[in-house]
Amino acid sequence: MPVAPLIQAAIAEVGPIVTVHGAQPDLTWPLVRTLVAVPEVDSTSDRAAELVRAGIVALPLAVWARRQWRGRGRGSHSWWSDAGSLLFTLAIDPATHGLAVESEPKLALAAAVAIVDALRALDLAGPSLGIRWPNDLEADDRKLGGLLPERIETPHGHRILIGVGLNVLTDLRAAPVEVRSMATSLAAMSVQPLDEAILPRLLAAILDQFDSVLARLVDGDPELAHRWSRLDRLRDRWVRLDVGTRIVAGWGRGIDPEGALRLDDGRQVLRFFGGQVLRP
Repeated sequence: MPVAPLIQAAIAEVGPIVTVHGAQPDLTWPLVRTLVAVPEVDSTSDRAAELVRAGIVALPLAVWARRQWRGRGRGSHSWWSDAGSLLFTLAIDPATHGLAVESEPKLALAAAVAIVDALRALDLAGPSLGIRWPNDLEADDRKLGGLLPERIETPHGHRILIGVGLNVLTDLRAAPVEVRSMATSLAAMSVQPLDEAILPRLLAAILDQFDSVLARLVDGDPELAHRWSRLDRLRDRWVRLDVGTRIVAGWGRGIDPEGALRLDDGRQVLRFFGGQVLRP
C-alpha cells in the first residue's frame, strides 16, 4: 500500500518514518522507536495490537492513519472521523519505562495533559480547552477529541495502548447528527486557517509532550495531578454519571491524584474510577 503524500511530506517536516513496509531506519520523531504510517486502516489500535503481539516492531510504537473505518470509543461506542482528523495509537511497554501497575489507570489523564500542552505549544489551544473525565478533550463545552487506553496481553508481557482521535481539520458537516451536535474541531476554533501540514507537526508535538509527561507520571510528580485537576471541565458543575447499575449525580469537585472523579451529592464526596458522564 503506497504511503499517502501527506505522510511522505511528514518525513521532510518532522523526520524519517519507519513503517512495516521497510522505509528509512533512522528516527527523529520524539519518543517512538517505530512509527507505522498508513493511509487507511480499520483501527489504529487494532493494528498496533497486532504488531505488538507479533513482536516484530520496537517499542514505543505509534500507528498513524489518515482514515480509520472502525475506530473505537469507550465501551460499545464507535469513533467517527474523516481524513482531517489526527488518528493514532501509541503502544508502550510499561516495564521499560518503570511505570508501576497502580499508575497505569492514570495514563489517559496524563496523555490528555500532553495533548493540551502540545496544542498550547503550537498556539492552537484556547482558554476553554480542558479534560472531560475520564478520557475526552473539550473546548467550549464541545468534544474535541478522545482517548482510549487499553491493556493487552502478549507473549512478551502486558503492554499499554493509547488510542487518540483528535478533530483537527475534521469536516463535521459530514458527521452523523449526534456527533455534529456535540463536537468541534481545531479548524473551527482557529483564527488562522489550518492546512494538512498541521497534522504531522501536531503528532510530533504530542509525542514530544507525552515523553515528558510519562517520565513525570513514573516519578510521581504531584504537579502532573494538579494539572489534570486544573484542566477538569466538570469542576463545580452538576454531573450525572452512569456507573452501569445506577445513575449518580452531584457537583464536580475535581479529579484527584489517583485519577478519580469526585462528586459531592450533598451528603458526602464520592470517588469514581469509571463510568459515563451523561451530557445534558
